[in-house]
Formats: sequence, C-alpha cells, structure tokens
Amino acid sequence: MSMLKQLKLFWVAFSISFVGALPIGILNTNVANFALNGDFAGAAWFGFAAILVEVVIVRIALVAIEHLVRLKKLFKILSIVFCIVILMLAYKTLEAAFRMRNFQDVLPFAGIHPFYSGLLLSLLNPLHLPFWMGWTAVLKSRKVLNNDAAAYNIFIVAISTGTLLSFTIYALTGNYLMDILKTQHNLINWVLGLTLLMTGLVQAYKLIAAQMQLNKNQMKKSAQILLVFLVTLVISLASCTPRYKPRLSSQQGINFKTISLADAQALAKAENKPLFVFAHASWCPTCKQMEQEVLIKQELGEAYNPNVVNVAIDIDSRDGKKLKEQYPIRATPTLFFFYADGSPAKKLEGFTTADVLLAEEEELKK
Repeated sequence: MSMLKQLKLFWVAFSISFVGALPIGILNTNVANFALNGDFAGAAWFGFAAILVEVVIVRIALVAIEHLVRLKKLFKILSIVFCIVILMLAYKTLEAAFRMRNFQDVLPFAGIHPFYSGLLLSLLNPLHLPFWMGWTAVLKSRKVLNNDAAAYNIFIVAISTGTLLSFTIYALTGNYLMDILKTQHNLINWVLGLTLLMTGLVQAYKLIAAQMQLNKNQMKKSAQILLVFLVTLVISLASCTPRYKPRLSSQQGINFKTISLADAQALAKAENKPLFVFAHASWCPTCKQMEQEVLIKQELGEAYNPNVVNVAIDIDSRDGKKLKEQYPIRATPTLFFFYADGSPAKKLEGFTTADVLLAEEEELKK
C-alpha cells in the first residue's frame, strides 16, 4: 500500500469519525459535562473508554463485513435491542424535559467511575455498529480500504484520532458553550430527547419495513406518516411543558421583594443595608431548584432577612430587561450582590449552594 493511499485512508477515516462524533449526543455531552465541572481527568477517562469501545466495534465491523451473510440474524437481534434501548433513553430524557428536571439527572450512569460509564454508554450506543459496518462496506467497495493488517491499523488509528479531536473540542470549546447553556437544562434535554427519539423511530421503521418487505413507494408513504406523527408529538409535548411560578417567600428562608433594581438600591441605601438580587426566569429549572432546595433554608433566612435587602427580578419582565442593560446576564439564575451605597460587590452565575450564599453575606458585612 503506497504512502499516498495510506494518507488518503487516514484522512477519509479521520474525517468520517470526526464529523460523526460532532453532533450533540450522550457521549460528547458527558465529556463536556465533566469538563464543565472541572473534572478534566474524568473527561479523559470517559473519552478513553468510549474510544476503546469504538475501536473494538470497528475491529468487529472489519471482520463482520466479510461474513455479513452468516451474521444477518444476529445483526437483526442486535438492531432490535439497540432500538429498544434508544427509545428508553429518549423517553427518560423527554420526561426530564417535560418535568423540567436538571440535565445532570438524565445523564446515565452518572454515579459511577467515568471510565466505566464511558464503557457502558459507548457499548449502548445504537449507532456504532451499523455506522461503522456501513462505512467499512463503502470504503472497501471503493478500494479505499484494503484487506490487509497495515490498512486496518491505519483505519483504526484514524478513527480514534477523529473521535478524540471531537471530544477535545467538546471539553474545551464545548466547555464554553455548555457554560452558556448550563442553566438551559430543558433546551438540552429537548435536543437530546428528540434526537434519540428520531434515531429510535427511524431504526424501528427500518426494522418494520424490512420485515414487511415494503417497496419504495410504500416506504416513502409510511415515512411521511412517521414524520407527521413525530412533528405532532413534538409540538404537543413542547406546548404542554409546565411553566412554574417562583416561590419568592417562605416561612424559614429568604423573603424577596419584587421591586425594580432602582427602587431596591434606594431602599438598601435608606436602610444602610447591602442588596441581594436574584435574577431568575420562569423557564429556568435551575432557578426552580434553587428556590426549592437552597433559598428556603432557615439559616439563609436568619442571615439575609434582617441584614440584607433581598429582591427577585424576572429577567423577561420590564424591570428584568432594564437590569440586563445595566448588568449583562448570560446565565440563569444570576445572583448580584451590592454594597449599601449601590456599588457592585459580586456576581455569581448558575446554581449556588447555601454555604456560598452564607459566605457572601459575611463578606458584605465587612
């Protein structure tokens, strides 16, 4: 095999792997999630395990493509299993979107070591085997991939490199993007859920069409019906997504006033107290989580209610839009802290624990 052909094989396999791993999915979002939380070692372990499984599957595809006729029955069984798994993941993710649960809640195997979660999720990826068996067949038919050990090694190295680069982008550039979207859990859940649902339905459709031996016209008509069904389902689910009303006061926790920033600053100055602004949104599940799990804590109420002017502002309201003009908001919730004279003290973005809020209240006293 000449050097030119080796380079061509490497570039083609690298490109297929890189582009194939770029669309948002369970594997790359897990990598981004580890990086987002500062666990780059976890991202590396997860990515290594996922690539290891992919390499094994590619090797299986290289062998299996030569004996495809004898593996038809097994391949059919695996396709059915993969279809069921992908539809179950789609259901879980869409349920989380509908109920406005956190993105981390739907990441499967989140509680185990990243290496093992990478192995499991990569093994459960329903696209690996058909994807690489299909491309292996295409590349062999076009004489890009030859039946020799050297070509197979180049093929596997190129695929590993392509997937590694995609994961790296998600861990770095994806980290920045996820930092912007980290409070948009519902958006991510809907994207993931609908992608999984589409994949599962397409897989199910192919299995049913093959079983019924439909011709091209019948397949086209049934595909149109499937598309209409999916669009109707998406619109119905999206329109039914609940919108919550924030609970801005409680018997134990922080009690918020709902006034403008200017009025809040004037009140804080008149009472000679620092100001705490909770900038939230009705569509933000992290805001909901903070209201239900953090802001209701008694220790926060005891620290903030007598010593701080507490204000909650919906960023989509008129006052919220004015707030965003004065102080850019890129995530929800955003927590603003001001000294009694109105000067900014600190800004925190995203989910914030009670311990951090208590520490900030102590800082405002100094």
